[in-house]
This record gives sequence, C-alpha cells and structure tokens, in this order.
Amino acid sequence: MIEKLKLKVPIDINGETVNEIPYDFDVLTAKDKINVGKKFKAAGFTGSVQELDPDYHLFIFAEAVIKADKNITEQDVMRMSMKDTITASSLVRNYFFLDSEEFYRTITSEEESPK
Repeated sequence: MIEKLKLKVPIDINGETVNEIPYDFDVLTAKDKINVGKKFKAAGFTGSVQELDPDYHLFIFAEAVIKADKNITEQDVMRMSMKDTITASSLVRNYFFLDSEEFYRTITSEEESPK
C-alpha cells in the first residue's frame, strides 16, 4: 500500500518542489532486498547488523520510494534533509525489524525459561 512521508524540508524533484514522498514497503521482494544490499555495498558501506543500521534502512526506503513512483530516483531520496532521512530510516526499522526483534526476544525468553 502506498503511503507518504510528509517532508519537514521540501525538496525539488524533476523541477517541482515536493512536500511529501510516496513509498510502498509491501511490494518489496527478496530480489529488492538483494539489490538494496548491493547498492549499500557499492556506496562504500560495509556489512552491518541490518536491524540496527539506519544507513541500510535509508537504502531500503529509497527502494520503496522507487517502487511507489518510478519518476523519483535514489539520488532524489538522498537529497532529503537529515531530519527527514532519520524519519525515513525509522519507518523502515519499525516496519521491517521491530517485530523481528520482539519475536527474537520472545524466542530467546522461551528458550531460557526453566521447564
């Protein structure tokens, strides 16, 4: 489902000032995850813990934006203000990784519980 991030600092995209950026996490696939990893490494970043890396999250957000609007590029996303970038990274973390951390804590707690 396409959602929109309201920008605190508008940016110009294709000659137009925009106040919000569309994104769609639901349409991202395993292939997109692999492509994001390749772009992340090509940009000079090294391996990290994906659940905790806001830079990696930004690359995922950029991919979700491109899926929502083919006229917006990764370079457009990378021109967002730092404040908007932090918000975008948090959206990714909350959507993809927050539940997995909760699941991990549940599994770990169950395994550590005395029987």
